[in-house]
Amino acid sequence: MKIAIFGASGGIGSECLRQALAQGHEARAFVRDPARLAPQHDSDRLSVVTGDLSAPADVEAAMRGCDAAICALGSRSLAATKVRREGTAAIIDAMAKCDVRRLFVISAMGVGESWRSLSLFNRFFFAFFLKAAREDHEAQESLVKASGLDWTIVRPSALVDGPGTGDYQIGELIRAATSKIPRADVAHFILRDLAEKKWIGKAVTITN
Repeated sequence: MKIAIFGASGGIGSECLRQALAQGHEARAFVRDPARLAPQHDSDRLSVVTGDLSAPADVEAAMRGCDAAICALGSRSLAATKVRREGTAAIIDAMAKCDVRRLFVISAMGVGESWRSLSLFNRFFFAFFLKAAREDHEAQESLVKASGLDWTIVRPSALVDGPGTGDYQIGELIRAATSKIPRADVAHFILRDLAEKKWIGKAVTITN
């Protein structure tokens, strides 16, 4: 299977790329700076598209001929941002033009209807410290749900580095047991569901 990965140099995107190649998939990494890709991603099944999400031709070049797309866009800034919604809109448009239907989008636990699954402390933290990111995710999810694609929205609890465990919970409105999930486990779930197609049209929380 050939998978287009947007945000391929970031935490989850990098893990999706690594695991996809390890499983024998072909991967197309969309990046602004190819130097940020990890050296272990060197593979004859990897192609790199250097481009900008604001340029439709760049996004279509990454999408053309693929079977699925993973959107792992993000921003480290706490300031207001539209990077997720605008980037996702560009990806959705390119998928329509290139006849690619399967889409995974990384959101966050606490977005949309999963807000009520948060503890009071985490609601406070989201509302006052991550307000801009949550608004960007909300707009992003609305675009995905209206896209008409075969989408799955993935809402991780607090992301951590480290090896994957393969032991995690998936559900639409589950509560976090530890409020942590390794990025490697998020990637593991995405690639598993790419084959199983169990969560198409669902927004799911992943936690451990």
